[in-house]
Amino acid sequence: MLFRSSELFVNGELVDHLAHELHVWRAKPKPVFIEARDGGFWLRGKPWKAHGVNYMPSSGIGLANGRHFEHWVGRGAYDPEVIERDLRRVKAMNLNSVSVFIYHESLGARHMLDFLRRCEALDLKVNLSLRPGTPMNFRWNEMREMIETLRLAQNDTMFAYDLAWEPRHEVRALQTDYATLWPAWVEKRYGNADTVREAWGVSEENFKFEISDLRSLPSPPMKWFTQDGPWRKLVADYRLFLDDLLREKYAEARRLVKSIDPHHPVSFRMQHAGDPTFNWDGFLPYDCYGLAEAVDIWEPEAYGRIGDWEKVKPGRFTADYARLCDPAKPVLWSEMGYTVWDIQQMEPAQTKLEFQARYFSDFYRMLTESGADGIFFWWYAGGYRLNEQSDYGIINPDGTDRPVTEIIRKAGTTFLNASKKRAKPDYWIAVDRKIGRASCRERV
Repeated sequence: MLFRSSELFVNGELVDHLAHELHVWRAKPKPVFIEARDGGFWLRGKPWKAHGVNYMPSSGIGLANGRHFEHWVGRGAYDPEVIERDLRRVKAMNLNSVSVFIYHESLGARHMLDFLRRCEALDLKVNLSLRPGTPMNFRWNEMREMIETLRLAQNDTMFAYDLAWEPRHEVRALQTDYATLWPAWVEKRYGNADTVREAWGVSEENFKFEISDLRSLPSPPMKWFTQDGPWRKLVADYRLFLDDLLREKYAEARRLVKSIDPHHPVSFRMQHAGDPTFNWDGFLPYDCYGLAEAVDIWEPEAYGRIGDWEKVKPGRFTADYARLCDPAKPVLWSEMGYTVWDIQQMEPAQTKLEFQARYFSDFYRMLTESGADGIFFWWYAGGYRLNEQSDYGIINPDGTDRPVTEIIRKAGTTFLNASKKRAKPDYWIAVDRKIGRASCRERV
């Protein structure tokens, strides 16, 4: 380690001094990587769970400079003293990992190497998101440059790649981005318009849908995805089309990453994927079924689970559905949290702080009962986030505990030590995705 220092003199008198550490990162002779296999994470041949938090530095809370907030790993925003203090507090909360992101434009600063070095010293693993873009329009040249420049393939402090941040099928995508892909898929599957009409049951008496020319076939209206009706087979086919599209795009992105880094699992933040209570016509969540051959980790988010235990409990279904699609992959909740900010009083509300603690306690119960392999809370820093008018922090701005902080310390230990034995099902649900039907029978 070396030091560089600068001194500022005014009229011969020292008025300011700045010292900065300089480090050289060298790869370990024999790095030990976390593996995602056999339905869980493994480290040195033993089961491992992620108990972490989405991290951005506490210096960014309330920051009006949007670029310094978003590009905190870049020049002008990265403060090693603040980050070292934050990471030590993360470690003191009984957390073993952090989830962070870096934009390609911040690569030149090389601050991510310093961040990874600090995490390694504290034995904190890193889930690293590479930005911008998603595998649907993968910016491979930029992704490759980040992986190779930071020598991530040799770094065992990092444990997984996050290649997309809450993507979903937007209405615009259905109408424009997929406008030629969908007709091509239908034509390949059915051959001609008459066969399509018969397969979908399209008629004047049943329901109307324009199929005059397969090459200009429209997408189904969004309300058909949220309301059952005679269009069920059409919607089931469209979902199969989306599955094939995801499988192609995301599998190719993973293949490219693995071609230069075979050691780290690849996945992304799946937002509402697998959420049994999501039924809105604003967008379509991705389906785990189409991702089974394209990712190494199941990563749902939990914003649909905010509430009491009855609201949290369906998270068990999300985990089980993901394992239905591929039981070999670990289940890692990439985000869960609750904002405690009272916008009227402009301060955290005591009732919300108390609810946050209860909610986290219930969520730990769900993690344990479902045999989850990890959690990343949203997020670390407490305080008013200016651009979102929220406070999702799990610690006070001055580093003191919130009610939820103690829950994380205590319940986290129980979660980390719990076995992954899951409760037996009460019901079996048989699903035929080709026709959009499900049947349920009670376990005997």
